[in-house]
Amino acid sequence: MSGSRTATSSRKPSVAASRFTARTRRRRVRRVLSQLAVLVAVAAVAGAVWLVGWSNVTALETVRVEGAGGELAGQVEQVADAPLGEPLIRVDTDAMAARVRDLPELASVSVARSWPRTVVVSVTPRVASATILDGDTWWLVDTAGVLFGQTSDQPAGLPALDAPVDAGATTTRAAGVAVLGGLPAGVRELVGAVSAESEADVRLELVDGATVRWGGPVDADRKAEVLLALLDQEASVYDVSAPERPAIIP
Repeated sequence: MSGSRTATSSRKPSVAASRFTARTRRRRVRRVLSQLAVLVAVAAVAGAVWLVGWSNVTALETVRVEGAGGELAGQVEQVADAPLGEPLIRVDTDAMAARVRDLPELASVSVARSWPRTVVVSVTPRVASATILDGDTWWLVDTAGVLFGQTSDQPAGLPALDAPVDAGATTTRAAGVAVLGGLPAGVRELVGAVSAESEADVRLELVDGATVRWGGPVDADRKAEVLLALLDQEASVYDVSAPERPAIIP
C-alpha cells in the first residue's frame, strides 16, 4: 500500500510546475487579448477612414462665402465650382481657391473645410482708388494698379487717371494711383487731370492748361512746395520730378 501511495504522489504536479503553468496560461490570455485589441483598433481606423473618405456622412453640402455679398458672392460661389456630394476630406480646396482667384475683383482668396459638410471661401474684395477710360468703357483700378469692374458709365466719386490698360502696365497704373492719392491739398485743387506714362513719369494737367512733370509718387510734399513756388513764374511746363533741380519751360 505504501508503495502505491508513493507512486501516486510522484505523479502529482509540483507547486513550481503549477505556477509555471498558470503563468504560461496568463501570458497566452494576454497575448490573445493584445491581438484582439490590435484588430479592434485597426477595424476602428478602417471604419473611420471609410466613414470620412467614402461615405455620405461628411459629403459636401454647403459652400459659405465670407468677405463678400450680393452679386460678387454669387460669382465667387459659381466660379469655385464646389463638388457637392463629394466627401469633404477629398475636396480639392487648393483647386477651388485657384479658380476663385481668377476673379479680378478679389485681392485675396482662401478656402477651408468646415466639418462636417461645409466649405468656407474667404475673400477680400479690391477697393477702387481711381478710374481709367478704355475706349467707351471705364475700369476701376486699385492701389496695386490692378484693373477690375469694367462699366459703361464713369464711376462716381473716383478721380480719373489717364494710364495704359495693357497687362504689362500694372506698375505704371499703381504709380499714377499713388500720385493721385498723395497730392497735397494745395496742389490737388489746381489739378484738372493726371496721366501716367511710366512708374517714374506721372504728369499733372493744371486747370489753367499748364503741365507738371511730377515724376514718381515719392517726395510729394517737397515737390508740392517747389511747384507752388514755381507757379509765380508763368510757364507751359513745370518739372519737379527732381525737386532739388526743378525746371520750367515757358
